[in-house]
Amino acid sequence: MTQIDAGRDEHQSRRNRASSWTNKRFRHAAASRGSPEGFYLAVPGKSLSRLISELLDRLADAKAQETASQDALERADGKAGERMAHHRGGNHSWLLRLLIPLAFLAEAVTAFVAMEVLVPSVLLAAGLAGLAALAGTGMACVLANRRLNRLPVPITARVLEGVFVGVLTALRYDSLHVLGADWVAAAGGAALAALISALGLLGIEEVLVETHTFSVFVSKVRLSYRGWQCTRAAQRLGRVQARVEAAADKVQQHFLDFLLKEDMPLNEARQRAVALRRALVDSEE
Repeated sequence: MTQIDAGRDEHQSRRNRASSWTNKRFRHAAASRGSPEGFYLAVPGKSLSRLISELLDRLADAKAQETASQDALERADGKAGERMAHHRGGNHSWLLRLLIPLAFLAEAVTAFVAMEVLVPSVLLAAGLAGLAALAGTGMACVLANRRLNRLPVPITARVLEGVFVGVLTALRYDSLHVLGADWVAAAGGAALAALISALGLLGIEEVLVETHTFSVFVSKVRLSYRGWQCTRAAQRLGRVQARVEAAADKVQQHFLDFLLKEDMPLNEARQRAVALRRALVDSEE
């Protein structure tokens, strides 16, 4: 008789536990329209759900930005490649062409020494020196253009360039001699000015031949900038993805703990936690 009562009590206890779990599920279902996931997201996991939503929005923006930066990088690379294909000169940076104004200035200053003795006005001498420097620079540019077009440079052009430097050298010597320098000082000063002038003209020519054009330089700068933007976008996307994964793991673990506290079996709780994580994150990615 005692054993029968004990069996009935144990059976009644099992029925009570089952009824308790059923009642809890019923209450949660009533509060969340029949889903423990819905009840979790509406009450205990509401803050995590909002965090996931915000991170997914950021993730979508980061993906869009990364895609846009990749497209911009591809377009910039295509334009840079196209301009390099039509480039006739060397592969040095366009920034070296900033030396051309310095060479022009050196040519003008040395030419001023030659023109100073020809005219009484300093202003007129400066103007003639500027014209002489402009003529020398223009001649160097013409010769550089022929070389870029794979055309031979005529010997007469080189002779004309030498005559230009020689005439200015003679005028410099005479100017220095008139200003009171002896013949040694005048000859040394004229030779030094001739060397500066010749190196300036040859330097202008070589810089034009061996460097990029401005359009190629701009395309290279744009390509570097787009690459930097693409790298930043990829890094931002990686950071947002890492935060999404961390938040998803936290939601999965928190939801698993919630289900276990509600006396749900472990295997079913794990399956539901994984399913919730997949529904919140994986489908959005």
